[in-house]
Amino acid sequence: MKVRVKLLSPAGAMPAGFDEFGESEMDVPAGTTVAQIMERINLPAEESYASLVGGQAVSPDDRAGHVLSDGDDLTLLPAIQGG
Repeated sequence: MKVRVKLLSPAGAMPAGFDEFGESEMDVPAGTTVAQIMERINLPAEESYASLVGGQAVSPDDRAGHVLSDGDDLTLLPAIQGG
């Protein structure tokens, strides 16, 4: 199945397979979860990322159980900190 992934403002270089706009269309097996996509693209463990599927937030606790469907749009962005 195909899933579109958009990675906004990654820490460091853009992962392989992403275009200059931070987008990638991935072929993944049925049953793939948000957590598995994040592992696949090797997001830095020390960074905190927000995840949205179809514009709806997926909490960090739910990523391992949130199964993606063919054609889903997954957006990943680092949490913003400031003061």
